[in-house]
Amino acid sequence: MRKLLRYLKPFWWIVIMIVGLTFAQVQTELSLPDYMSNIVTNGIQYGGVENATPLVVEKTTMDHYLIFMDDSVKEEVLSHYELLNSGQEAVVGGQSVVFKNDVYYLKDEVKLDDYFIKPIVYVSLIDNDKNSASIYETIAASAAAKDELIIKLDEATSSYADNLSSAAISALTQEYKQVGVNTEVLQTNYILYTGLEMLGISLLGVICQISSTYLATMVACKVAKNLRHDVFSKVESFSSAEFSRFSSSSLITRTTNDIQQVQMLIQMMLRIILIAPMMGIVSVLKVFRYPDLLWLLLVAIAVISLAMIITLLVAMPRFKKIQSLVDRLNKVMQEFLEGILVIRAFNYEKREEDRFDLANKALSKINLFVSRAMSVMMPFMMFVMNALTVLIIWFGAEQININAMSVGEMMAFIQYAMNVLMSFMIVAMIWIMVPRSLVSAERIFEVLDMENSINDIEKPQSFPENGELCFADVSFKYPKAEEYVLKNISFSAKPGETVAFIGSTGSGKSTLIKLIPRLFDVSEGRISIGDVDIRDMAQEDLREHIGYVPQKALLFTGTIESNIKFGKEVSDDRLNMAIEISQSSNIIAEKDEGLESPIVQGGTNVSGGQKQRLSIARALVKDAAIYIFDDSFSALDYQTDKRLREGLSKMIAKTKAMVLIVAQRISTIKNADKIIVLSDGEIVGMGKHEDLLKNCAVYQEIAKSQLSEEELANV
Repeated sequence: MRKLLRYLKPFWWIVIMIVGLTFAQVQTELSLPDYMSNIVTNGIQYGGVENATPLVVEKTTMDHYLIFMDDSVKEEVLSHYELLNSGQEAVVGGQSVVFKNDVYYLKDEVKLDDYFIKPIVYVSLIDNDKNSASIYETIAASAAAKDELIIKLDEATSSYADNLSSAAISALTQEYKQVGVNTEVLQTNYILYTGLEMLGISLLGVICQISSTYLATMVACKVAKNLRHDVFSKVESFSSAEFSRFSSSSLITRTTNDIQQVQMLIQMMLRIILIAPMMGIVSVLKVFRYPDLLWLLLVAIAVISLAMIITLLVAMPRFKKIQSLVDRLNKVMQEFLEGILVIRAFNYEKREEDRFDLANKALSKINLFVSRAMSVMMPFMMFVMNALTVLIIWFGAEQININAMSVGEMMAFIQYAMNVLMSFMIVAMIWIMVPRSLVSAERIFEVLDMENSINDIEKPQSFPENGELCFADVSFKYPKAEEYVLKNISFSAKPGETVAFIGSTGSGKSTLIKLIPRLFDVSEGRISIGDVDIRDMAQEDLREHIGYVPQKALLFTGTIESNIKFGKEVSDDRLNMAIEISQSSNIIAEKDEGLESPIVQGGTNVSGGQKQRLSIARALVKDAAIYIFDDSFSALDYQTDKRLREGLSKMIAKTKAMVLIVAQRISTIKNADKIIVLSDGEIVGMGKHEDLLKNCAVYQEIAKSQLSEEELANV
């Protein structure tokens, strides 16, 4: 995970924006239940009266309220009110009211509930008594009578529990009607304005959600793009030693499927993993306001936790196997596609179908198991959530019955409880999904952290012009191999010379010439050009001066021209020269579109001989100092081979380039300046064709198998 976070570093400011937007989204979403509670409680249940601070109250009623307030409180309360005479007009709750009697009008936006709740309830109870007038006279005249009455009133209101304010608001609603306020308009205005606030907050939440989702997706995609680029660049730098540690199917899976998993992980990190804890923590703080129902939520969390732990223990080991099974499936598919012609020729379709079915069923089986585990969890969690809702309503009804909770508060608690459960479920689900993505991340960084066996030195030397190629006691063995493939190879090649290599299969010819462009590095000894060891040159500089034709001709998706040029801008003269020498002119002439004729992936729409000639043209188009042909003429007929060698000889004579040829046919190399005969990784003969026929037994055996007695006699 720490390595993956490095890829988020360039986008740190966007991540901070996402955190801020997510926090804002959480705040907006979690404020909505409170608004809903206010609409249900204040808007519907209390008729639009929001609190127990009177907006307007008759002077007589205010005088009764003041009886139950201390002198200091009276002064504080009256400082916020203005006395209006009968006939005056003022706006109350969004409506204009003409007062019939003298009233106190609230001139400041203050909340004085603590001062008014008990006096309003007390006055409401007294007013319900038919002897209310004498009661007010008595308590106004006697402090002791007032104290005694307060004790009785407190006993009478003890059943109201914590909802004394509800009784005060209900009494205040009746007072508004008496003053002349239309409570229906008051209720409508409150619901309308509160509803508009909810819509505004919801819109803000939607904007935050869309913005954070867009930014999270952008960051995840860019990180995935950078990962793909780095993996591709890293694989480009691999030598054959590194390729031997990863199969091509595995590298494809790591570059596509694994990076896709990591992209999903980053997107989840920046959205779900951020929002779920925020939502859960804030919701938990909200539900603590309702301690009487909190135990229901704790029980539900415990049940879900147990189920999630069981699912995690069962499913977790399977995630680690999925990616390796994807590799296996890709490998089978890749081998099938590459070998389709051989498979058909040997009627092996059924066998390959069985191989594919075996890999496919193994992957399907484990994916099906994980999917079933997940599919069982979701209905179970929904059952727990619905059961919790029913229990909250059941026990919440009792709280409402004893005035300890309002209907709106119960509805808000349900919303907060669902948020807590959803957040908890999301976090738990993430703990199941994240390990799979982390497995993919580990596989990606296995490639990125691979140390290359072939590296450039800090201050590489330049490629020497007109330098002599020299092998000095070169030995080579493949990584982790015990036996040497090449042993004590020593020879030299001068500019303008043609050096050929011949020997039986497995004698080390191809391995030897792969050491020159540093596809492998020597195990012992030294390869130099001029006085410079090739290990002291930059690989890019070295290979820029080498034209290489591999043993297996390979063309890329594009056109004939793009394959010959292969990304290099060359002159038309150079292009035509390469086409002419490689004997590719007739290939182009036969195509309706000429150089623009398409080449499909792998060059499967041209023959083997045509692929070889186009591959040779691709090497010759480079103005190289060294040309390497690794058995590149094997698919050519003798006439084409002859013409190609003649053209090549003319080019060498003109450019003084060095040519190294690996061949199986003596006719291809007999005119070479130097022929090196290999057997079991050692040089067993070196010289011209005529000399080797006289003094090299291995060369003689090869010649006898290929040349007629007349050709041998003429030497």
